[in-house]
Amino acid sequence: MLRKWLCQVDITLRLHPIDPILIKSGYATLQGPDMVPVETFRDGKATFYFPGTSLKGVLRSHFERIARTLQPGSVCVPYYNPKRKHQINIPVPQEQESYGCGFREPGEGRPETSATAYYESCAACRLFGSLRFAGRFSIGDAYPLPEPAPQPKPGQRNGVGIDRFTGGTVRGVLFDLVVVEGGVFETSIRVTNFELWQLAAVNFLLQDLQEEMITLGSGRSRGLGRVRGEVVRYLLRYIRPQRNVVGLAELATEQERQAYRLFTWHPPEPIPLPTGQIQGLRHEYNLTANWSDLLQPLAESLEAFLHWHQPLGAVNHNSREARRED
Repeated sequence: MLRKWLCQVDITLRLHPIDPILIKSGYATLQGPDMVPVETFRDGKATFYFPGTSLKGVLRSHFERIARTLQPGSVCVPYYNPKRKHQINIPVPQEQESYGCGFREPGEGRPETSATAYYESCAACRLFGSLRFAGRFSIGDAYPLPEPAPQPKPGQRNGVGIDRFTGGTVRGVLFDLVVVEGGVFETSIRVTNFELWQLAAVNFLLQDLQEEMITLGSGRSRGLGRVRGEVVRYLLRYIRPQRNVVGLAELATEQERQAYRLFTWHPPEPIPLPTGQIQGLRHEYNLTANWSDLLQPLAESLEAFLHWHQPLGAVNHNSREARRED
């Protein structure tokens, strides 16, 4: 369905660090701290930023936690390769067959197409993607707002090695790290051709960010990583004018609904859209002022989808990725 453009949600999100943040660069330093945050050049000067890949990973993990709470076994374990299942301990019985969707192959004689990949993917992979499917959700790097907004500053922290057997400190094992303190970072979220349950899932993530329930980076058990999210723009866009909030299932053809196994769900009452604006071929609806209250009726759609759909497809013991790991 990504070959067509039927609907889209665009969200501008600001992240306010409450605690110091450390998203490690991965590069060792010859002198100075052992761990430093990622930096890049922007507008001719070095600046801290939060990589979009890190943000997407954190949001996916949080969504998987929500999905497993609502319906155990409803999402796959992305790294769970059936060929190496003896090397991975899956303690939850409902998830012992939750192989990564990327390690599966078409089931029941279905062809290997993007429609089949979406048809058979779990909720997390449908939204965020897998080895078989690109996903609908994208998020960019989060950069600091320019002055006069508060600017992020480096802060020094010290740590000591812990003996995992005794629980005490290890003599002589000390390390230094640099954290990011303060500032306001801004990023953009986009979900193309969303189903209504996917819109509900994104709203859950935004609400949890607003309530400081999602943390970023390293050292989250040591007082680092807490952020507060703020939605400063929330736009719904459709290719045709709409009076109410609708998703992909309502906009696709019957053949597409069957090929992609789209979930048809309707809120108890239609959710009216405000007056829209025409932007070229698109019809744009600004929900920034009341997106959380207006779209609250969509909340039930996520649990309904998780009960309706389970990860499908045959286990692929000879996948390209599995062979590569050998």
